[in-house]
Amino acid sequence: MSFVHSKKRLRVGTPEKTRKSDEMLIEIDEDFSAFCLKYKQEAEKMSVKSVKDLKEGMEKMFSSVLIPYLEKNANTMTGLISEISRLEEALEVSEAKEEESVNRIAELEKLRETSEVKLSKAEMGKKMEVAQTQVKLLDIDFGKCIDDPKELNKAAKEAIAAKIRSDEKEKYDNLVKNAVVQVLARQTTKRKNFNGDSEIWTAPVVLTIQERAARWDMEDVLRKSKMFPTFHWPKEFLEPMKRLKEELKRGGVDDNTHYTRIRPELKDGKWRIRADTKPKTGEGKFTLKATWPIMAADSSIRESEKEWSKPTWAQVASGARKAGSTVKGSVEAPAAASNAAAGEAMESH
Repeated sequence: MSFVHSKKRLRVGTPEKTRKSDEMLIEIDEDFSAFCLKYKQEAEKMSVKSVKDLKEGMEKMFSSVLIPYLEKNANTMTGLISEISRLEEALEVSEAKEEESVNRIAELEKLRETSEVKLSKAEMGKKMEVAQTQVKLLDIDFGKCIDDPKELNKAAKEAIAAKIRSDEKEKYDNLVKNAVVQVLARQTTKRKNFNGDSEIWTAPVVLTIQERAARWDMEDVLRKSKMFPTFHWPKEFLEPMKRLKEELKRGGVDDNTHYTRIRPELKDGKWRIRADTKPKTGEGKFTLKATWPIMAADSSIRESEKEWSKPTWAQVASGARKAGSTVKGSVEAPAAASNAAAGEAMESH
């Protein structure tokens, strides 16, 4: 097989750069074919009768065939070796650049994924900020079936106002002036009330109050009036909520003996989720049980983080936590403590 067709060609750079090595290979290939033919002819002329004849014949062939061939192609071979070395170096540079490009693409992809996670967590944080301005009521009796949106909102305001304690009436009237009341259903439905002792026509109602302190004041008034305000979670958090409750259960939180309250909290400029528990019997307040960093709003991005649902369990320090702790702003008045627990029970179901 000829040298040209038996060697793998190195194709690096432009056709002009590789043509030189191709021409060298062709020239050597042609000379080598001629050398083989001449060597064969000289070998056929040899008449070997003794070792001396063989030695003289070989010396003649070396001097007349092989040495001229090597002398003729020495410069070409040297040039070819240099050209191959150049091509190999160019190939190494090309491979290094390709590897650098691959690494850069991987870095950009990782940066994109990190940015998506951060943006999705920021989105969830904004939704939690909105949720902090809202109070949800689940056990309001509208008195009848209502399916007109305007009538629903009007009936909701009237039903809530009718249940406000007389000594909280003035405070409620001032607070509700700055509140947006919205019914989260197209019509009322009949079901058992929270206590299970009567049927009511009801629908979930959300009160939105932008001013944070006023929102907590409204919750306090509603609790004192024996209503059960709960937290209005964004829909993006409903699925994560299930996972967090599963983690709490695995960590020993028993729904049969304790109320569980899960809330967002802004701490050191970052949103997190905290879970507090309170015994269903005896005295006591809600105490911190576990926390989670804010998770991504997008479910596919969230699930790409393997440990997002794993909690950081609270360490109960002696004396410091025994009296319990509450989420900032969620102060439980003694008269409303049992109502607060009832509200948490409604929310957990």
